Amino acid sequence: MDQKSKSPSNVEHIEFSPDAETKPTERKHDGTVQLTCDEGVILIPTPSQDPRDPLNIALWHKLMILSCTCLYSTMGLTSVSGLGGILAYFIPEYSAQGRSYDDISALLTCTFFSPIRECFADPSLFMGIGNMISMPLALAVGRRPVFLVSCIVQVVSLVCCATNTGYTGHFSARCILGLAAGQSEALCPLMISEIFFLHERARYQQFFSSIQTVISGTLIITTSYIVSTIGWRAWYYLFAGLSGVILIMAIFLVPETKYVRPLTAYKGKANENDNTSNLVPGSDPENPKQFGQIMTVNDQRILDTVNYLPRTLRSDMRLFINKADWREAFYCLKHMFQVFLFPNVFWVVSMNGIFLGVNIAMGVTYGNILSGAFNWADKYISIAQAGQVVVAFVCVPMLGYGSDIIVKFLARRNNGVHEPEHRLLTLIIPLLLGIIFVVIYGQAAAFPERYHWMAIVFCLNGYYFTFIGANMAGITYLLDAYPTRPASSLVVLCAMRGVISFCLSYGTVSLYSNYGYDGAFGLFGGITGIFGVLGVVVYFTGKRIRKFVAPWTAVEVTGKASMG
Repeated sequence: MDQKSKSPSNVEHIEFSPDAETKPTERKHDGTVQLTCDEGVILIPTPSQDPRDPLNIALWHKLMILSCTCLYSTMGLTSVSGLGGILAYFIPEYSAQGRSYDDISALLTCTFFSPIRECFADPSLFMGIGNMISMPLALAVGRRPVFLVSCIVQVVSLVCCATNTGYTGHFSARCILGLAAGQSEALCPLMISEIFFLHERARYQQFFSSIQTVISGTLIITTSYIVSTIGWRAWYYLFAGLSGVILIMAIFLVPETKYVRPLTAYKGKANENDNTSNLVPGSDPENPKQFGQIMTVNDQRILDTVNYLPRTLRSDMRLFINKADWREAFYCLKHMFQVFLFPNVFWVVSMNGIFLGVNIAMGVTYGNILSGAFNWADKYISIAQAGQVVVAFVCVPMLGYGSDIIVKFLARRNNGVHEPEHRLLTLIIPLLLGIIFVVIYGQAAAFPERYHWMAIVFCLNGYYFTFIGANMAGITYLLDAYPTRPASSLVVLCAMRGVISFCLSYGTVSLYSNYGYDGAFGLFGGITGIFGVLGVVVYFTGKRIRKFVAPWTAVEVTGKASMG
């Protein structure tokens, strides 16, 4: 069948030239797309015939890119957050230098103020700053150079952590490490979204998250045993060596994922391919253009090897593929401020921040609870988080494949039209369970004589499932809802949720000191429920919100539809 005959009638014909001025209505995309038709699931974004299009990369190569970004993230996050279990090893050396326990704790939190003795927050400050620096650069010069530089910074900072001769050097190196590790929260998910299609987006984002959780969870659990055997400096060297191996892999296996497409490609239809940078010299630029075509998963994808240059190892290893466009960096900073004010984005960010804060609050308190009322030995405390590995495996079918199955099923029932709000349906089970888990956790902590220790351990890992569910639903919803603003949306999500979670978790100690564990975590359960109710509101009003803010998500007059 002729591809043109499959074009949905309700998809408007739009010509978009990146550097030409266009009418405002031709630069808007509210996220509603035609996802299915009689011939099958439509590929969104529409891939070009260019062999160097990231969407045309072989599946095995895509999985290698996923693995490299995942391993990089794992090494960074584990070396940043895994310090909590080995702080005791730093006390003798740094106490002799006149450092207090608060100062030593700051190695974990990367904060400049005290007291923080009772509240271990994640180093969200520097990770957030890292996102806000790297993402505009990635939009301007490309994802590959920024990712490789981040890998180098991670290796160097880990070596500096291992070779430091004093507290100040150690603290500074860990702050730089936080800047590099921050790419795991925004840049890496963006790169993954650029090599997979909308209908498979959730499963691979969840693979990224789950693999990271399994490996980092295992490493964090064994950190105290590793350090007791080889010492904390060798522990840093171990992560530096592994990060170095990942850097070498990335040089050969992670190509540039940025690719300029016509705006209509993000609507499931490509009127023409505007990226002519890979055309064979001397070829006619009109030959490879596609007019009014859509592609489905059942169509044979034939690459144009006559008019386009082939993909080779040498082409993949180029550091700079696209000409630097510093306007994209400026636009990203501008868009961050804009999207944060969108009601549905503000809800997603706040929800993730609150749930992360509650998860941190449980992580702060479970050790004292288990070692106190339940008489756990200190060396076994970290094993309580082993359940997160199980949660990671549960999340893949439920939150990953489940989300993709739901959006395809509902699109077929909606005349083939996909609404981004369908991604939020996977939140139902995590939210309901989260309310139950956090309330039981507070009750078991306040009245240990009535509960088994399993109540603490099970609820600790169970609420982690709630946070992962909110994180995955939030990422996929924002990517679907604002296809012209995914980079800025991801940065806002990662940076601001860190601020919110820190504020919440920082007040945990005074909260349960004044109101008890049952009062504090009962309050957290109520907050979880409130955000669940707000989620229902967003589900039914999200489309109207997206249409209302569409003028502020339009492609810039001189910008490119390149995931900015």
